[in-house]
Parts: sequence; structure tokens; C-alpha cells
Amino acid sequence: MISELREKFEMYDRTRTALLDDLAVLKDDQLRSKPGPSQWSILQIIQHMVLAERDVMQYLPEPKDLIARKRGLRARILYVVVLLILRWNIRVPVPSEGMVPDGNSSLSELRQQWDENLRWLRGYLETARPADLNRAVFSHPVAGPLTGPQAGKLAQFHFDAHLRQIKKVKTIVI
Repeated sequence: MISELREKFEMYDRTRTALLDDLAVLKDDQLRSKPGPSQWSILQIIQHMVLAERDVMQYLPEPKDLIARKRGLRARILYVVVLLILRWNIRVPVPSEGMVPDGNSSLSELRQQWDENLRWLRGYLETARPADLNRAVFSHPVAGPLTGPQAGKLAQFHFDAHLRQIKKVKTIVI
């Protein structure tokens, strides 16, 4: 794996693991409690994060089966717009049905799914050559085709946005 990517990947995994470990001490009713009628519980937020990663990573195919797509001007602009939305915590509808949480999973089930996402991503990054990383093989429902580094940046912004949301929910439901 390219050293710069390894560092970013490992940091992402450490913060993800720390979040899950922190949440593991909460009771199930605390994890499932919603701060308001149209708001998500902590478990729903985590499930959304797991589902969103899978959606962008094309539901974890064999890395050799990933198909590169062209990135036009529209996709380049929308990528920046999505990053800004995440950075500024602008509430928007979930961009894909596949990213909508049902709230029926336990924290341990979500941890297993998230671990699977990261195992797949690690495998992709370990076999990817530098030229592969510039191929737009990932896809966001709004931002369109993404290269590996773009998908990683988007994942980090998405994680950070929902981490802020989880912290806010925790102060309300606990």
C-alpha cells in the first residue's frame, strides 16, 4: 500500500474503532433512542455510515471487477459541493435508498459490517498501483465517479460530519 494512503487509512480505522468502542459501553436503549421524531438514533447513524461506504464502494466487488468511469465537469463540481455540505453540516436528504438505515441492526452487527468494508478497502489499496488510484472506480449518487483518493476524502468528511452528529445525539439521549 502506498505509504501516504496507509497513514490515512490507519488513522480512519483508528478513529472508527475508537468511536465503536466508545459506543459499546452504552445500553441498547440509549443507542436506539432518537432525539426527535424525524431524527436518527446513534445506531441509525452508524448503520447509515456503513451503508454509505458500501454504496460508494460498489457493494464490495472483487477489486479487479471495478469499472472506471469518466469524470466530467459536472461530477467535479458536485464532488466539491458534497464535501462542502458535509463540512458545513448542511442537512440534505439521503442521496440513495441504499444508504437509508432501518435501525434493525445491533452495534455488534454494524461493527462486523464496517470491519468487512475496511477489509475490502485494505485489500483494494494493497493491490492498487498508483495509476489504479487515479481511475474513477467508486461512485457517489450525487458526486458521481470518484478516484480512490477522492472516495477516501469524501469518506473522511462523511465520517467527521456524522461523528459530530453522534456527539450531539449522545448529549441529548444520555
